[in-house]
Amino acid sequence: MAPSFSLSLLLSFMLTILLICPTHAHKNVQVSEKVLYDICHNHADYSFCVKALKSDPSAPLPDLVGLTNVSINLADVAANKTLELIASLKSKTTDPLLASQYESCRVFYENIVHIIEDAKKAWKAGDYETVFVKAGGILTYNVDCSDALTFKEASSLREANKEVYNSFTTLLRVSKSLTKDG
Repeated sequence: MAPSFSLSLLLSFMLTILLICPTHAHKNVQVSEKVLYDICHNHADYSFCVKALKSDPSAPLPDLVGLTNVSINLADVAANKTLELIASLKSKTTDPLLASQYESCRVFYENIVHIIEDAKKAWKAGDYETVFVKAGGILTYNVDCSDALTFKEASSLREANKEVYNSFTTLLRVSKSLTKDG
């Protein structure tokens, strides 16, 4: 009777694993070109999205968790570069109204950088819902900066802001794939 109990216990255990694992299995499967297409096809800049997600030289196409990390890191670099650009532009302008617009963007970008740190912590904890929510919040600040810029002289900041927007849109789309609704 002991062997049949052991077999029954083993089969129950295996069935439990099969029922639990498929809900999270897609997170650890290597991403295919089709998955990249699915993530990027509605992106405002499809080629930016695909290029960004393939930018990690350590793995041609990592799993979705890895792609989310790649996206967070790219967005972090873009946001910090933009914050540096804002400081440089503000220090060079003599127009108080333009300086005020740069200051508004600086505040927005400081918030963005802070939220990125929260997204990194959430990613490390496996909390992909929070990563998704943080990416969406960051886009709000990014758009606020765009709306604050009215001067032609701010064109270099507009371009950097557009790159940050594309980076965070990519992060938003990848992290959405890891959420329950993704």
